[in-house]
Amino acid sequence: MEYKVFVYEGDTSKDDLSRRLAVDAVKAYCSAAGIAFDEARNLMREGEKGKPYMEGLDVEFNVSHSGLLWMCMVGPAPCGLDLQVNREINIKKYNKVIQRYFTPNEQDFCERYGIEGFFRIWTHREAFGKFTGRGFYDKMPDFVGDDGLLKIEVEIPGTDRVAYVKDEPIAPDIFMAYCTEGEDDHVVFTE
Repeated sequence: MEYKVFVYEGDTSKDDLSRRLAVDAVKAYCSAAGIAFDEARNLMREGEKGKPYMEGLDVEFNVSHSGLLWMCMVGPAPCGLDLQVNREINIKKYNKVIQRYFTPNEQDFCERYGIEGFFRIWTHREAFGKFTGRGFYDKMPDFVGDDGLLKIEVEIPGTDRVAYVKDEPIAPDIFMAYCTEGEDDHVVFTE
């Protein structure tokens, strides 16, 4: 399947702007796909753990922002997206996060690849949590295999299903990962 990723550069710290951009992204996706969209009827709502959806619309989307970069992934099936702009990190807090939330394989990956390894795992975990709708703190699979490499295919805990988490290169200091149900799913960037 193909998913569209809409990109906006600018300050989106105001929730109203981010919501407006998300509605516009879903509207543009629907228009291109020939799907009827009625802004008065297809209202944006949030699931139990905050995952957004459009009421009465069979389209999935997910939003992420970091720094002055905002993205919205829209497609025909569940999806998750995370974006992180590399910034200075409090090393003490960084180590606490790794020790508390990351598996031993993920901790080794961070030790081997430093801050880049951290952000790659972080975006994978966030994208997966958004995909499932359970969030970052729910039970997570191990995103690094025994071979020390990032996994693309991961099991969804408590099910017999898998999801696919992929990196998307943006820039050396910008990390982005997305999660979908299909191994061959891919994203197309649009503005």
